[in-house]
Amino acid sequence: MEKEIITINKKTASNTKIAQVSGDIIVPDIKPDIVSIVNTNGIAYIYKEEISTGRIRIEGNIDTYVVYLADNGENRSIQTTLTLTENIEDNAITENSFAKQKVVLEDIEAKVLNERKISIKGTVKIKSEVYEKTEVEINSNFEELKDIQKLKETLDVKSIVGTNKAKTSIKEDISVDANYEVAEILKTSVEISNLENKISFNKVLAKADANVKIIFLAEDGRIGIASSIIPIMSFIDMDKITDKNICNVDYNIRNMLFKLNSKEMHSVSCQIEFEVVCEAFENKTIEVIQDMYGIKSNIDFAKRDIEVETNNQELTDTINVNENFVVEDILNILDVDCCSKIINTNKSGNFYNHECELELNIYYEADNRNGLNVKTINIPFMIKNEIEEGMDFVFKKKEFTVNNETVNCDIDILYKKNNSSLKKINIIENVTCNELEEENDYKMCMYFVKPGDTIWKIAKNFRVCMNDIISVNNIENPDKINVGDRLYIIR
Repeated sequence: MEKEIITINKKTASNTKIAQVSGDIIVPDIKPDIVSIVNTNGIAYIYKEEISTGRIRIEGNIDTYVVYLADNGENRSIQTTLTLTENIEDNAITENSFAKQKVVLEDIEAKVLNERKISIKGTVKIKSEVYEKTEVEINSNFEELKDIQKLKETLDVKSIVGTNKAKTSIKEDISVDANYEVAEILKTSVEISNLENKISFNKVLAKADANVKIIFLAEDGRIGIASSIIPIMSFIDMDKITDKNICNVDYNIRNMLFKLNSKEMHSVSCQIEFEVVCEAFENKTIEVIQDMYGIKSNIDFAKRDIEVETNNQELTDTINVNENFVVEDILNILDVDCCSKIINTNKSGNFYNHECELELNIYYEADNRNGLNVKTINIPFMIKNEIEEGMDFVFKKKEFTVNNETVNCDIDILYKKNNSSLKKINIIENVTCNELEEENDYKMCMYFVKPGDTIWKIAKNFRVCMNDIISVNNIENPDKINVGDRLYIIR
């Protein structure tokens, strides 16, 4: 009896949670009074997770900058950190579970309570997926059984080699143009790009770039920007991995700190800690027996259902969004935050029409208005494909040009889905076989195809070979038989 062993990351729990955190900020004595809020921005991350039986405890932060118009007419900012504590509870969670967490800042806003006090509230979406590494033994032959018919399916499945996490960090002083002396930070952003990995003996070398950008207020009241591309590198331990395996690597911020360099007014100190999550696997081609029966014997067996990932090929495509819109009094663009989301999905035949929206938060300098200005633009667009859900958006090109008060945006949005679909298969086990009394009489009958019939079902019902039915009835495509078709069955 041939057996194939594959290792799967069995998803045991999945949870999406919306959490809100809030607090009040008192304006420090060294800062002027508040007139109004100009902008509130932030970055959410998880810095600690604890897995125990039935629960995952998550602790995180939203590092926030509140930019406000002061009573002296200047833009000023206040940095604050909102703390997040949430429990993900599920009976399927064990101490040996492997969890993937993703936190997204959905919304953040600040309101003026009085000239020295601000109320701030943030909304985050936490997506948690929990896995258990499980070995599955698949019986693929049963050659010891005579005169049996087997319904087989060949699958390319993803067999897990291992999963692990590692921590790494970057630290750099990001230089500012010598014409500026940094007074306050107004906004920060961090994007990960150029992911690659290399497999060595029992280790994975993961590399990427952190694209860091800072908008700041200078001592003379001007707004400036500073940016840097900082390389990230990490080694992740992984037993029994080889250069023939494939790795998926994700980077998650676990802590961050931006502060003015006290020794040098022309730079900002940046420190970011990352958790690097690696999943290594191999693609295996396996043959699975979904069902079987005996022609001269009665076969009994048990079936156990498992879910396997059938492949790991990414489906990707790119859509271009090119639009013009008016931003009054704009001089130049400092930064643009881009976010794409699906608003509604409708099925049309074998395809899905996705109504999407591109949200642009434009940070700019304006004519006759000092300080940081922000405008939000929403642009609808459509995507038609065979993907029902689970698309991720990545911005491959972001170009913005200003002509008088008209802004042109030229954006390439890569939408992708990891086509690692879960498929339920039957594992046959506990097989017993009992001989039937032989019937020597030659029999032939006529059968008319009923709704739900397949050649396999008909052959199993009459205890004959599928190929005999196909041959006797000159069936060109065994997968296509019609209700009412007349078939001759010979036993």
